[in-house]
Amino acid sequence: MILSLAACGGNTAAPATTAAPAPAATEAPKAETEAAAAETEAAAAETEAAAASDEGPIKIGYVGDLTGGTALWGTAGQYGAELAAKDINEAGGIMGREVVIVPMDGKGDPSDSVSALKKLIDDEHVVASIGTNFSSCNIPMASVADEKKIPIIATAASNELVTVDENGKLHPYSFRLCFIDPYIGEVIGSYAAGTLGYKTAALFTVAGNTNSESVGAIIKDVFTKKGGEIVIEEQCQEADMDYRAQLAKIGAKNPDVIFVLMNDYAKLATFAKQARELGIESMLMGHDGWDSAQLAGEAGGALEGCLYISRIGFNTPEAAEFGDRVTELYKMESREAECLFTRDGVYWIKDAIERAGSADPTAIRDALESTEKFEGLIGTLVEDPATHNPAMACALFECHGDTFEYKGIVEAE
Repeated sequence: MILSLAACGGNTAAPATTAAPAPAATEAPKAETEAAAAETEAAAAETEAAAASDEGPIKIGYVGDLTGGTALWGTAGQYGAELAAKDINEAGGIMGREVVIVPMDGKGDPSDSVSALKKLIDDEHVVASIGTNFSSCNIPMASVADEKKIPIIATAASNELVTVDENGKLHPYSFRLCFIDPYIGEVIGSYAAGTLGYKTAALFTVAGNTNSESVGAIIKDVFTKKGGEIVIEEQCQEADMDYRAQLAKIGAKNPDVIFVLMNDYAKLATFAKQARELGIESMLMGHDGWDSAQLAGEAGGALEGCLYISRIGFNTPEAAEFGDRVTELYKMESREAECLFTRDGVYWIKDAIERAGSADPTAIRDALESTEKFEGLIGTLVEDPATHNPAMACALFECHGDTFEYKGIVEAE
């Protein structure tokens, strides 16, 4: 909560002889400042007490893109968290207490996501929060979590700076459920040059997008070390929907593979269709930004035979069952992996509270950090307490018709 203080003004027409009492005139602002500080401390204490109380519901926040172009992911995340809470409550809650999910729209925007997190903490008194799936949002959110001492768990936000600052210092209250950019970039670059034997590649990234640029840098480094050559690098702006100028330059180089590191399935589909319209036959290959059930159908055949590397997703019976329950219960058109992330986030918080024996936010943070192994629907999470980065498996997917088929586990070579 931000308090706006207005100091009381003195009488500007007072004669010079009344200047002696001036020190007393400064006492009012000083007293008001002290009172405001006390009020802030009291409000913080009230928030902490409400969060840690052994009575009433346990509130868990969710910040996601509930509106806008990627709302399909955000709403799937909300529903996954809510269904997890429903299952937990039907089984008796957490230590006998009801679990309540409080969703807040971050719109996939850093500023809006920070504001949403602050509202969840200051107004809703959540003990922890889940989301977002965008590194660009979670990087500034991490400082808020540290300041407010409320743990947050990012879903698919894979940039290193989500959990550590630019100097490598840990954000103590920021965690994540996914592997980090360097790891998935290493797997993609290694697989393309090693297993697939590609010699030349184009690299296409989104300017200013931390996930796109950081994964791209790792792919470039690994691909070239494995004997490949990046023959051209092109970028687009986040809002672009026409890529034909960049594709014309890429097509002239005729690369074996184009690494397309975009995070919006509709734009990815447009990129693929425009590439094929220009006669480009190169393999298109991507990362977890491709992870949408809508992508293959939107591309209308333009991604046939193309590959991406991401998490295991719905390719276990348990994950598939949960995804089906979400789509049926909430009338969604497709299964989206964000619902698995948020489900696992809720259950990881449950696990932390039960191990800590407390819903105090700092106790939750400590328990999350000390997690040796957590079995979730997206895989087995092994937590590194020094970085808050989990070790998890990667999976390969190949496009056939309107779907991407799971091909198996892949690792860096």
